[in-house]
Amino acid sequence: MRISTKFTYEDLKLIPPDRNRYEIVDGELFVSPAPRTLHQIIVVNLLTTLNLYVRQHRLGRVFVAPYDVVFGIGTVLEPDVLFVSNARLHYIGEDNLSGPPDLAVEVISESTKRLDREIKLKQYALYGVSEYWLVDPEGNTVDVHRLKEGEYELAERLGFRDTLTSPLFPGLKLPVASLWES
Repeated sequence: MRISTKFTYEDLKLIPPDRNRYEIVDGELFVSPAPRTLHQIIVVNLLTTLNLYVRQHRLGRVFVAPYDVVFGIGTVLEPDVLFVSNARLHYIGEDNLSGPPDLAVEVISESTKRLDREIKLKQYALYGVSEYWLVDPEGNTVDVHRLKEGEYELAERLGFRDTLTSPLFPGLKLPVASLWES
């Protein structure tokens, strides 16, 4: 006999804080170790650039993990960086985001590769996240996925010499290489 346990957001909140990241998809628990140094460099560089731009242009809010995005009782994800436009500010609660952000960004780690490239890609599309950026520290690339008719389309794969632009941030020109600068 197999006993199946489905995790909920309430279960997730009961896990004592440690250096791991806990997320659930359709009740299944995913645990990831603390990110490595290059991962953190990329996250901080992206967060700094986006936050300054969003604040200057009053476009919404930018958040960084750990910050729960609650899509449902059994699906809670924690993107590395996320952007919530003014139109979606009503999803921001005291403890979490209770709806889709406009942008979710994941910096791929060895331990999260499948989760980021497959599972989260499907979940973010399912719940209506307009853009999903996948940053690959080892491949020096950024994949920009845009939602089209409920599914993601790979809009572009950017390399080190390219510049990232997005309709979410009109006028922003982000050199991809700048994400790796320490």
